[in-house]
Amino acid sequence: MKNIDTSTHFETLGSAAKPPMVLAHPLGMNLDAWDQVAQAMANDFYVLRWDLPGHGKSQPIAKDAAPLGELDLVTQLLNLCDALDISQFHYVGTSIGGTIGQQLAIFHPTRLLSLTLTNTGAKIGTPEAWLERKKTVLEVGLQQMSADIVARWFSPTSTQRDPNLAKHWQQSLAATDDFSYAALCEWLGKRDQASKLHSLNIPQNFIAGKDDVATPPDLVRALAKIMGVSDIIELENVGHVPSVEAPDKIRNILNKLI
Repeated sequence: MKNIDTSTHFETLGSAAKPPMVLAHPLGMNLDAWDQVAQAMANDFYVLRWDLPGHGKSQPIAKDAAPLGELDLVTQLLNLCDALDISQFHYVGTSIGGTIGQQLAIFHPTRLLSLTLTNTGAKIGTPEAWLERKKTVLEVGLQQMSADIVARWFSPTSTQRDPNLAKHWQQSLAATDDFSYAALCEWLGKRDQASKLHSLNIPQNFIAGKDDVATPPDLVRALAKIMGVSDIIELENVGHVPSVEAPDKIRNILNKLI
């Protein structure tokens, strides 16, 4: 193992001799969002998942740091992959993780063995809305905002099935660094990647939750069309985080990559 940026928390599962698979979590969550998927995938893949800055156990962004550059997050991931001697990999990303996956497709397509994007779009929301979210987070704090934010993540079916689901992720979000979350909001507001995306000659999956209010199926469908894919997978009774809400279905989709 080469020198690794210790500010980035990551975990690997499975044998390094198997095909690598990278799992990227949504904004406000952490690598635990893949708990019910990663272990099963490790039977056939070398699984890497990591925490975004200020999320989970990764160090926060310094408050005097310059705004995140366009490629800072994807470069952070690729530096980690390089340090682990991972040259090519299957990539699976949700929400902002899907935005990073699009950047791989645009700027580093030769690193990809396959691309699975869930609950994301070429452009998510508006710059104005993300800047407003940033402002509110810095003024109020995620601890106060966590209940309202998490309420948009999961379908009614998911929260009814697991009464502790929202509470668990509210606690996780409340522990996320406010400044880092705000910086990622600003970064997302600047991402409109539609004109840069193109079709890829690798396996691709586009997955949407039918009950997702943040990135609804039509947004995912538009992204897939830009990338030359006509069909998306729509999951019933699933909101914004299928790896948590329907891990068995995600596992089945990813197992087809073997």
